[in-house]
Amino acid sequence: MSELLSAALLGTARTAPSFEDLATGELAQTVNGDPAETLLGAAALENAYRDGGVAASAHVLPAPAEDDPRLQLPPASASHLMKLLAAKSWTLTEWFAVVAERNYRAPDHLVADLMAVARSNDTHRESILRLVGPRGQWLAAQNPDWSTLVRRPDRTDVWTHGAHQERLQWLTTMRAVDPAIAMAELSRTWDSERGEHRAAFIAVLGTGLGDADSALLEHALDDRRKEVRQQAVQLLRQLPNSAYAERMAARARAWVRVEKKPLRTRLVVNMPGSLDDSARRDGIEDVHFKNKGIRSWWLRMVVTAAPLSVWEGMIGSASTALEIRIEDQWREVMMEAWTTATVLQRNPRWASALLHREGRKTERRVVPIVPARERLAYILSGRADSYLLGVDGAALFDGLPHPWPLDLAERVIARLEDVAGRHAETGKDLGQFSRHSHYSTLRSAETHFPFAAAPLLRAAAERTRDPGWHQAFAAVAANIDHRRTVLKELE
Repeated sequence: MSELLSAALLGTARTAPSFEDLATGELAQTVNGDPAETLLGAAALENAYRDGGVAASAHVLPAPAEDDPRLQLPPASASHLMKLLAAKSWTLTEWFAVVAERNYRAPDHLVADLMAVARSNDTHRESILRLVGPRGQWLAAQNPDWSTLVRRPDRTDVWTHGAHQERLQWLTTMRAVDPAIAMAELSRTWDSERGEHRAAFIAVLGTGLGDADSALLEHALDDRRKEVRQQAVQLLRQLPNSAYAERMAARARAWVRVEKKPLRTRLVVNMPGSLDDSARRDGIEDVHFKNKGIRSWWLRMVVTAAPLSVWEGMIGSASTALEIRIEDQWREVMMEAWTTATVLQRNPRWASALLHREGRKTERRVVPIVPARERLAYILSGRADSYLLGVDGAALFDGLPHPWPLDLAERVIARLEDVAGRHAETGKDLGQFSRHSHYSTLRSAETHFPFAAAPLLRAAAERTRDPGWHQAFAAVAANIDHRRTVLKELE
């Protein structure tokens, strides 16, 4: 079959030529091959269109994809990548980090397969898109099913002319890529948006949230829709430098004071009898909360939203504030509100003070905010041994430098060996001391232990009397070795 006919069947040819056009020989001469064969093929194709009642249409070939000058992944690494993605490997985060550091790109023959994976892989989607680069973006532009994978910050036409879901997707993506561009576009059209659309748009502003967003959020406090106002309050509570935070700080200082007397410094709460319109605008509601009283609810709202620096200025350090005497009626409210404020404002000083004061009772959302070096010292000191491998201790590992230091790996292995010994004494396959109950810790070890920990794990496997734990230690060691092999292929 002629090249012209093949191109037409693929939908990439120009408008199908008529029999008369081809009879002149002009178009036939533009295609390599026998002109007679070209003429007969085109005539057959035109007849097929006519018999089907469909008019031939033009299709303009897109411009070629941009060149990608990055080094191509080594063949072995490319092969391993698809296996890692299929297995949803815990080691992919590390693998993509090394790939980005060494500025690799995906080989051309894998670009389409990787784009298909990116559609459903929320965890590693952006890493995959960076790997496929401009070739992947070129494919996404040709395939309507991949439109959500287009990552062109300059494509404000989607925001200007797209359907609601397309605009929402663009805003969501841009908040992760360039929050300033996303906010500029949203601010420009905010007042003309439909109410339900404003509610959807403001809900995605938590990604990339910063002080530059406070102006729009302040404006949203006066929105007609309740859900927009409520979302604005939730976001403003995370911005301790905003005008909203200043108003909450003023209320905190008016409602709470430090009373200093010899041998008795305490925090005194003096709540107002009613709220003014400004307080209601800022989201302080005239409602009871869990039957704890309306004024307790007001106090909780204000302390949660006030910058934690207010209390440092009033009382001293975070540690001093947590230890100060407070009337029994208000103590629980203040402590809960300070804890929530620590999470919302991601304040490391208060998080550290809470961890050292509360230990394993510390709110799990607070623990990862403690600086990594402090958490590491806390673990190595032995203070976390009693709960290191439990649910309460899992947050201690969040965000630690990767790979973990060898002394941390040694500590975890020692705790796991202790658990293995206790499980061997039970003579059971399952139970709280079984390897199955510590699945998450073992996967974290595979992912984060340094390569030097593999011999320590094999030694632990030899020492344990529990067959299940022997298998678990050996498997983690083998997977760490495999991780090292896969990463070495990238060199």
